Order: sequence, then structure tokens, then C-alpha cells
Amino acid sequence: MRISAFDLRKVAIITALLICTTTAAFGQRRECPLAKYDGNWAFGTTVTFYVGDPFDGIGQVEVMRPGKGSQMHEKNRKWTLDGVQIKPGEVFTREGKFIMTIESNGFKTAYNVEVLPAKGPKRPVATVVSYPIQTEYKVGNRFYVDGIKVVCHDEYGNELPVENKDITFFTSISNTLVGAGSQCGGGYQFSTPGKKVIEVRYQYITIGEYTINVEGKKSHAEAKERKPTTTNARPATKNEETVKAKTMANGWYNLRAMYNYLNVDANGSAELRKKSVNQAFYVENKGNNQVTLKMANGKYLGIADNIQNGVRVKTVNTPYLWNTYTENNADIYSMRPSTDTDMVLNASEEKNIDGTHIILWKYSNLNAPNNAEFRFIPTRQP
Repeated sequence: MRISAFDLRKVAIITALLICTTTAAFGQRRECPLAKYDGNWAFGTTVTFYVGDPFDGIGQVEVMRPGKGSQMHEKNRKWTLDGVQIKPGEVFTREGKFIMTIESNGFKTAYNVEVLPAKGPKRPVATVVSYPIQTEYKVGNRFYVDGIKVVCHDEYGNELPVENKDITFFTSISNTLVGAGSQCGGGYQFSTPGKKVIEVRYQYITIGEYTINVEGKKSHAEAKERKPTTTNARPATKNEETVKAKTMANGWYNLRAMYNYLNVDANGSAELRKKSVNQAFYVENKGNNQVTLKMANGKYLGIADNIQNGVRVKTVNTPYLWNTYTENNADIYSMRPSTDTDMVLNASEEKNIDGTHIILWKYSNLNAPNNAEFRFIPTRQP
């Protein structure tokens, strides 16, 4: 007969309660450690640590209430170790047995953890060499890790390889995971404005922090004060008036979206694909927030067929005008045909695998989705 994880948890709860009952029956003075925690029980992802290990804090949110099933609480979590607050990423410095408490949205519970003496060589020391280059966001944008570089050395000073999956990013106050070094296509989507301190962690040990700013939605009065940023024959919409223009410099660029590169296949159709040498485009600024994208062979990136949902972006023989809209006031832009700015250039189906088609799709909101944000990376003339 197969025993489920839920059955094992029920057994653990019943065992704990029996221990408490037995202790009380024999008149021992030691109070049951669960008595003051509302009858709830949390199961931590890790209950045994070694000196030098970081406290993970991830997933330790399941609350079992006898007779009422389990509940998950993931917001506003706080932990204490024998009454002393501990944050995820902090390193255990002393051995022993402790009671870990977790509080989340009014629920408070506890479980036992043990910290054993350190074993093996000292933990590698990781250092942040450079932080992500994007620090300005808007509500609705996704978190990007572009630019992060971490180096790691062992106890003898020898450099060790750093795997992207070992690098994670958390907000320092709410301990919300917003991204990982191995993440493709952007991470957490911001829903609230304001300045946020982002902690960089290596194998869940905090090794650095930096500040980002998330801009909120503008009020109606603020939107009216902003100038239009498009040059369409029709009047600018209220949506367009909230977009801040940024002039793009002439020059050669690689275009990247969803952590993959915009290249052109043998038939002249645009797709995402990583190559040893990625397609370069010469951006010529035509003024009024419009550009053309020319390749070394003299062709341009444009639309050869009727503009409609799903139409492939291809190479064309004559200059094709794109309206550009800044997404981070730096090097990320969304692009729309100058003749129909309700259609946006994007990676099909929000994918980033090699061969993903680059298409147009109707998306009137000028705060483009993640798969429609293209980073312009300066490169040499091919």
C-alpha cells in the first residue's frame, strides 16, 4: 500500500499531539512547544542545516490545521529562530536544536529545526561584479537580470564556475522572488509602484543588493500635460500621451527579445535564434520617434503582407518605417508599423526557443508586454 505525503503529515501531527498529551499526563514541567501556536503546524522545506548554511525560507508556508485540512500562506512571511528574527539568506553560525516560527497573514506556527556542526570545506565565497543594468521599470513590466555578473572562489582563492540557476533575486522587505539568473524572458511582473531594494543571492546567501524604481500609472492630469510621442495622421490617444519618448542613436545593433536574438532565416523571415554571429541592423533615426532597420545586404526589416494578427515580419527591398516606444528609457523599445500603431512587433506565443516567429499582433496599450520588448545592443558593422 502506498503512503502519501499527506498521510505522513497527518501521522506527524498526531504524533506531536500525543507527545504533548503524554508529557502533560506524567506531570513534567516542560510545556509543549506547540501549545502557544494556535494548533497549527508548518512544514519547512529544510529542517536540518549545517553551520555555514543559509536559511532558505522558501516554501515554508504550508499550515496544517487538525480536522480542517491544509492551507497555504505565502505573503508577508516572517521567521524567528528561538525568538530571534531570521531572514532568508542569513547564514547559521551556531549549532543546536531550535524552534523555528513562521507568521503569515495572521497565522503563526512552529516547527523544529536542527543546526549541525559544519562539515567539509568552507563554503565558497561569491561576489557581485556587476548588477543588472535595468533599474527603471513601470507597473506591468517584468524584472530583468541582464548585466548580472557574479564570481565565486573557494577557500584557497581558486575561482569556481558560477551557474546561473544559483543566482536569485528577492525583494528585501517582502522576500518575494522576482527573478533568477537562468530565467528567460523576464521574471516577476511588478504590480505596485515605488522604490524597491533587490537582494542578490548566491545559493540563497545574500551577497549584494541594489535599488530599482517602479513607476506607477500617471493620473489623468499628468497624462494631459505630456506631449504626444507619435506622428500618426490620427490624433494621439490618451494612451500614447503617457509614453515618454527617447531618441534612438543611429548605428549598428543586435536586437534581443525574450533572452534570444532576432535573426533572419533563409527565406527572409524574422525569427528568434542564437547564432555565433547574430544579425546586425543599421538603425537610422528618421525623427519623430521613427526608425528604419537596414541590413548589410541592403534590405530592410518590415512587413511584406497585409497587416493582420500573426503576419510574419520579413525583409523588404525598400525602407520600412517603425514607430519606437521606450520601455525602460534606456535601450529597450517596442516597435509598431508607422501605418498602424495598434499592432506591435513581438515573439509569437511569448516563446523564446530557437525558431520562434517574429510577428505582428494587435495590442493597443503602448506599455508593451514582455515578448514585445526588444533590447538594442550596439555592435560592430558587419
